[in-house]
Amino acid sequence: MPNTTQTHAARATPQANRAIALAAMVQSVSIVEQIARTGLCDTDDFNTIIQSLFAENSKDVADIYGDLNQLRTGLHISQKLLGGSQLEQAKPVMTYAAGLITLEKKLAKNRGMLAAIGDGMVRIKKQSEYFGRVTHESVIGGIADLYGSTISTLKPSIIVRGKPDHLKQSANTNRIRALLLAGIRAAHLWHKYGGGHLRLLIGRKNLCRETERLIRLASKV
Repeated sequence: MPNTTQTHAARATPQANRAIALAAMVQSVSIVEQIARTGLCDTDDFNTIIQSLFAENSKDVADIYGDLNQLRTGLHISQKLLGGSQLEQAKPVMTYAAGLITLEKKLAKNRGMLAAIGDGMVRIKKQSEYFGRVTHESVIGGIADLYGSTISTLKPSIIVRGKPDHLKQSANTNRIRALLLAGIRAAHLWHKYGGGHLRLLIGRKNLCRETERLIRLASKV
């Protein structure tokens, strides 16, 4: 259950919404990188991102992801990237995130594809209700198929690199595609609240400070 105090403290400002959306996008692609490299990922982090695909739209991004603790991985990695820290996964995470931002811009102009994704998610939501959870393997497979028939047809496509033994497993491929679709939603929220390449260049320090503020809020349970 979301922490109401955290949620209210995080909401209302465009800067907070941008920071949370960026953290969600970073969390999505950091999990993609983990699965591609190791075949494993944190279950709670994964669940948070997948559940966001089924959350209703809200003027406050925090409402889509719930308790800020659920985005702590994304917030911490975002803070380090914005602050210039050296991270082993920095290059793939930034590459995947940049790819999502580019694809989301193209998707926003494609009404037919947006409608197909919307209709597909309605069907998948019913499927998740039948199985009792949004992370059931059949549900993840449905999200992956939806990504494959829509987003993956846009160019330039996102090339996920990792160990072949992990990437050739269908369960891992499905999880990765589902995460990328959820990452596209986070990229949409990032753009919706004024995020962009220029924002990362000239507003990097302010965004970093806001991310640090959200991390402090997340620690107040």
